[in-house]
This record gives sequence, C-alpha cells and structure tokens, in this order.
Amino acid sequence: MAVAALAAALRWKRPEASQARVVLSGGGTGGHVNPALAIAEGIKAREPQTKFLYIGVRNKAESVIVTKAGYDLRYVCSEGYPGLRPSFKTFRFLFKLCVGIVQSLVILTVFTPRWIVATGGYVSAPVIMAAVLLKKLRIARVKIFLHEQNSIPGQLNALMGRWVDKVLLTFPQTLSFFPNGAVVGYPIRHSIVPVGEEEARKRLSFAIPEGRLVVFAFGGSQGARTINRAIVDALPYLLEHRERLFIVHGSGLACSSGYNAAEDTLRRISKVLGEDSPGLLSQFYYRKDYFHNIAEIYSISSLIVCRSGAGSLNEISRIGKPVLLIPKANLPGDHQVMNARAMRNAGAAEILFEDTVMEEGGLLEYLDGRVLAEKILALLEDRPRLKEMAEKSRAFLRREAIERIVSEIFDDKRFADGNGRVAPFRDLVGNCRLLRMLGQAHAAFGRSFDPALVVDDGDDLAYYRHRAAGLLSQKGWQERNLGVKLIGLTRHSEKIPTLLQMLSDRTPASLARRMFGGDFEQVGFIRRNIVNALMVIDRFGPEVEKHLLDAMEDPYFEVRAQACRAVTHFGALLVGNVSCVQALVERLEDSCFEVVIEAARALGEIGTEPGAVRSLLSMNQAHYWQVRNAALQGIKRMIERGVLTPSDRLMADLSSFILTSTDFRPHFQIKETYSALRKCFEGGDAIDYCRPTAAGSHKVAGKAK
Repeated sequence: MAVAALAAALRWKRPEASQARVVLSGGGTGGHVNPALAIAEGIKAREPQTKFLYIGVRNKAESVIVTKAGYDLRYVCSEGYPGLRPSFKTFRFLFKLCVGIVQSLVILTVFTPRWIVATGGYVSAPVIMAAVLLKKLRIARVKIFLHEQNSIPGQLNALMGRWVDKVLLTFPQTLSFFPNGAVVGYPIRHSIVPVGEEEARKRLSFAIPEGRLVVFAFGGSQGARTINRAIVDALPYLLEHRERLFIVHGSGLACSSGYNAAEDTLRRISKVLGEDSPGLLSQFYYRKDYFHNIAEIYSISSLIVCRSGAGSLNEISRIGKPVLLIPKANLPGDHQVMNARAMRNAGAAEILFEDTVMEEGGLLEYLDGRVLAEKILALLEDRPRLKEMAEKSRAFLRREAIERIVSEIFDDKRFADGNGRVAPFRDLVGNCRLLRMLGQAHAAFGRSFDPALVVDDGDDLAYYRHRAAGLLSQKGWQERNLGVKLIGLTRHSEKIPTLLQMLSDRTPASLARRMFGGDFEQVGFIRRNIVNALMVIDRFGPEVEKHLLDAMEDPYFEVRAQACRAVTHFGALLVGNVSCVQALVERLEDSCFEVVIEAARALGEIGTEPGAVRSLLSMNQAHYWQVRNAALQGIKRMIERGVLTPSDRLMADLSSFILTSTDFRPHFQIKETYSALRKCFEGGDAIDYCRPTAAGSHKVAGKAK
C-alpha cells in the first residue's frame, strides 16, 4: 500500500514542471457548467498549453454543453442531496456518493491535475471529497477551488467550502458563510458579448420579421415547467399583438420521465391554441430546446423572461438587457429569490412569483398566462422604463470576474480587493422562523393581525406567500403542512380555493402509510390545519361554508372538532343557518367528546331555534363534565345573544345538570359556569321549547357519575 501511494505521489509530481492540468467539475444544469467553461477560457488565455478534463454526470447538461465545447469529459456517479429526513433516497445518495468518490480517485490519480475548479452541483461533491482524501494521504499535490454563484450557498457547497483551498464568490454577502472566501464575481463565457442587432439577426437560423419587439423566454439549460407553460398560456393574449411582437422560447433539455420539456410544451401549445397553432405561430413564435448561440438571442431581445440563477442574471447584465424574473421558490437559502431581489433593487429587473394550483391530480407550481402576458405588454409599452432597466442591468455586473478568478488560481495578487466589501443586505427568514414570528403576532393581535407589519416589506410578504404556496406541492406531508400554516398566517386569501381542494381531496394514502394509521394523501393534521388557516385568513363565503359542513363529517376527529371551532369563529355570519345548526346537532352524537364539546359551544354561537336549546339541555347527564360544561356555556351564550330569555322553566331544566366531576380538581369549572348562568335569570320566555323526552344520558356519555 505504501509503495502504491509513493508511486502515485511521484506520478503526481512529474507533470508539474511541464504542462498544467486542470480538472473542471460542476453540473446538472447550465448554471454550473457554463461558469466552469468560462474559467477554463481564462486559464487558457494565461497558459495556452493547459490540459483540461471535465468530470460530470451522465445525461445532464454537461453531456451536451461540454461535449459541444470540445473538452474531454469523464462521468462519475452522484445525485442531489435528499435532505436531512432519512429515507431510501438517503441510502441511494450515500451509495452513489461512495461510488463517485472511488471513480474520482481513479480519474484524479491517472490525470494528476495541478488545480481542481468546481462550480457546484452535486457532481462536485465526490470529486472534491476524493481530492481532499488524496491530499490528506499526501498523495496529491493539488489545489482545490470552489466557485459559489449564488448569494446563498447550497447545502453541499456550504459543506465542501470548508475543505477546499479557496471559495470564489459572486456576491460580497456570501463572505459570511466562508472564512476562506474571495469575492471575484461571476465568470461569463467570452462568447457572451453584445452583438449588433443586424449582425445577430443574420447569425440566427430562423427569421424574425423587421420591426418586431423580441421577447426571449427560457428556464435555463434544463428548462422550467412553470415558465414553459406560462409562456404558452400567454400566447392567446399576445396573439392580438403579433404584428409587433416575436416570442423566442427556449424550452430546455429536460427529458426525464417526470417532465419532458419539449413534449410537454408542444402538447400544451396544441391544447391552448388547437389545431390552428402552426399557422397562428409561424410568424410570431419560435421554440427550440436549447440555444448554444444565446448571446445573439440576448442581443436582439427587447425583454427577457427567465429564472434568476446567477448565471442567467450575469449574462444578461453583460449584454445589458431588461429582465422579468420568475425565481424558483424553496431552494436552499432561497438563493434564486435573493438573486432576483439583488437585481430588482439595482433597478434592472421586475419579479413575478410562482403560484401553486391543483393540476394533473396533484399540486404544481404555476404562473397564470394572463398575468404574464399583461406584465410583458406593460413593460414593452413603457419604453423609458425599459431603457432605464437596460442601463441599470449593465451596471449590475461585477467586471473582470474571470481575471480575478485566474489571479486567485495562479495566486499572483493582481487584484488587491479580492475580499470585497460586504454590502448592506436584508436577509429573508426561513419558513420555521417565519412561522414563529407570524404565530406570535397572530396570538397577540387576533383578527386585527397584519402580516405585512411583521415582515416589514410588502414585496417580501408577496414572496413569503408564494413560497408558502410552493410548499403545497412538496411530496412530504410535513412540508405541505408547513405550507398550509404559512398560507393562513400570511393571510394569502387567493389560495383559499387550493386549500378547499386539499381539504376535500380523498386520494388514498400509500399502503405503508395506511398500515400506520394514515387515511388520505392529505393527512389528518393537514386537513385540520387547513380549517384553522381558513379561520386565520378570516374570509367566508358559500364555498367555505360547504367545505366546513363536509369537514364536520371528516373521519379524523380533530378535523371535525376544528370545523366546529370554525363555525364558532364565523358565528356572526352563520346565525340561524339551518344546515350548520343541524350539522352541529348531529355532532352532539359524535363518538369523540372533544368534538361534542366544540359542537355544543358552536350551537350557542349560531343557534336560534328551540331544537338547539333542547339538544343542549339533553346533555344534562353526560358522563364527561367537560361535555356538560360546554352545554351550559352554549346556553349561556344564547342568553347573552338575546335569543333565549331566562325563565323559571329554563332554570328548572338547568338544575338537572350534574355539577360534579369524575376527576379531582381544586374547583369545578362547571359549577362556575352554572353560577354565572343563574345570575342571568330575571324571568320571561323569549323562546318556546320542550323538555327533553328522555331523562337518560347523552349517547356520548353512557351513565353519569
């Protein structure tokens, strides 16, 4: 073993004197691949004889982009980090990571690089770990550099950054995550340069009629379903402007079983525009999976619609174009949203957030095509605004990024301000912290609670609402449950229809989940919290009423109890509602005493007819004192509301209530309630009712004690 290690170390030392060798790694999306290629261009400009090897993952963006760029490419096993919650995916991730590390050890030992430059993405993890291991064994003589494109690092980059020699940062704010960081900016390929509009049109493989305003929409190298579908859904609203517009659409290379970008886009075009779509779109719309000549498309564009990955933003900034950003929510650290905010605050961009809707049997991220079309048209019609955004866009880019990166790699100290200055930066709060903040404010202020006062910024509140909606489409019920709570506490009333759909969703849970007591995909906790969210949002209408009535028959007792509480909450709007009163009377027969208690209280809030009083009086000998107490509270509330006047007859019926308790307590709350009722009596009947026909106990109780 020692002989093998010595041989490997000697092999590593030999190339240092002759030819520089560099391993590039980063992938999954073009946002990780393109920076690596840009850095390679910078190194080649300094040392033309440098030999490069790219390490990636099969069937990802690097398979197309790196091959076309002409670099040697090797593949290793790796996949994205599945999160902290243990699952089968966790074991699969660890297995592939271990295999990838072994593969990387072999590749690195054979290639013997002087530098390793990683640009993120899960493929970087096994390469960096293998390099660190070789360095610890004193086999490798290699320096490791990691470039972080986003303002908030991903989980793997945050971990890997502790082990590398230097982390190269795009944003000054990211320095707080990496003590070994240097602010260098974002490396942009030399091919991304402004091209004259006339020259750019000549280079294109398709024709754009003269005088058209060009809108370029894309979602990165793999595409984005939200943007693809939204731009297609916007076409009917843009068609009437087809004489002055032209839409260029990069739908992306994604072709997995879960989402095939090209097929899904073409299918949606046929659905939205029908059989006439080819004729309608021929002079107005052009779609392609991926544009390798993206600089030409940027150059002819009047407006760009895209995600807010750091790569796209910096490329657009180099060309100097206005941009409408649609950031993807709920990514690690909300880095796309943070990037978008940075560009918007610079005056170069505007933002639209994704929504979440029920579609194709599940919840999906979504952007309304009409909203997108209206935003596009509004921006295009405001020429001064577009001009201002273009000027601010050019100023957004940190110049000489590649030169700064190469200077760090060669360690020649050409740029003395590598660490940069940390700019003022208001961070977004995480979902759990946001939940605590809003929950405390709601507990303190009740119905007068205003979430905008908690988050301090209307734009941030809009994002938090959409981030909460994004959680509804997550597979884990815990994330969906968190999303439901946040929708309620941010008072995102536009999502009431989605909440109601989820509340009534009866998709069966998986067999494994049913074995542990689960019933439906939207588990009982979610359904209960949906009802609570409706109470916090505090909007009521016929649909809410209908679903509350259904919820009172939900198989999970906490949902039934919460539905009764919701009736109490909306009591002023439901007074005398026959359907609700009847449903509450039926809940008095519920097998769960907690439901009975809430139903009795709710009857006191909305009951007006003699039947409601009789139903409450029939609980006079219920087994649980809490049930009897709730019945007395309900009657007391009806007296307070003026629909029931105290009388001797009523007092006689109330005196039949058992006021003792089966459990020891220093004082009996039921006696206090009864005493408060006695003080209300001054005589007179406002409502006629009959005594309960049976003197026996209520069904829920059995015999009284």
